[in-house]
Amino acid sequence: MTTVFELITEDYIGDLNAIRALPSTFSDPKQPAKIRIAAANSATLLVAATFEEFIREMAREYARSVVMGTESFDKLPKNLAVTAWKRTMDGLGRIKFDGSSKSRSDVVSAAQDRFLNIYEFCKGDLSKDIYNELIHNENNMRPGQINSLFKVAGLKDICSLCSDKQPFLDIFGEAEPGKAHGKFLTGMEDFFERRNEIAHALNPGQSNGPEQIAADINMLESFGRALCETLKILSPQPSSLLTKVLTSQNNEEFVLVNDAAKVLNVQ
Repeated sequence: MTTVFELITEDYIGDLNAIRALPSTFSDPKQPAKIRIAAANSATLLVAATFEEFIREMAREYARSVVMGTESFDKLPKNLAVTAWKRTMDGLGRIKFDGSSKSRSDVVSAAQDRFLNIYEFCKGDLSKDIYNELIHNENNMRPGQINSLFKVAGLKDICSLCSDKQPFLDIFGEAEPGKAHGKFLTGMEDFFERRNEIAHALNPGQSNGPEQIAADINMLESFGRALCETLKILSPQPSSLLTKVLTSQNNEEFVLVNDAAKVLNVQ
């Protein structure tokens, strides 16, 4: 059975492959230099954005699996609910509210929905979707930031845990996980330094070449594959309170038995 981690990774690799073709499309020397540079710089920024969203999606689904594998609120990882609560409150504090009658109703209603979601979750309704609030990166998705997104759900040092997977070892040409991990840290630091130079300076005379972009994509794709393998192994199974039943329409329903039982329909 295909897991949600595999589905996310498949989409991620498809997006990377689409970006992979971008710089080569404009690498013809007959193209104006500004067009070639713009294409290469756009590709680097797109790769970074695609990778960051992939990590957020994987971290959200891992956190969801942890919650679904927990029998009660009291048994959740120590900082999960605290972090979700704090980030929800921080987000509510940043909502723009000018008091005008035109926008007041919509703003207040949206704020109420966000608050009630985390409120009910912290009261014990583990079916509430708090994962967009919970998983949020403040900085570039360097290894430390990646680790922090998974740590909130109780999984420590995910980058190291990925380093013994074959896709990870192969891309760095290493047989020892520790050495591969060290090369990954260096490679990621270099990638985000170049990404930030492009984003912040926008130097029209400087860009990454097609070979460098391809190497970046290969590294990030390999890490994505390794992450998928790791999460498939470590992701908790649904709690015994989660019961699967089949309906007459051949749809699958999962009934979560808790303080506010909810039916999740899976097409």
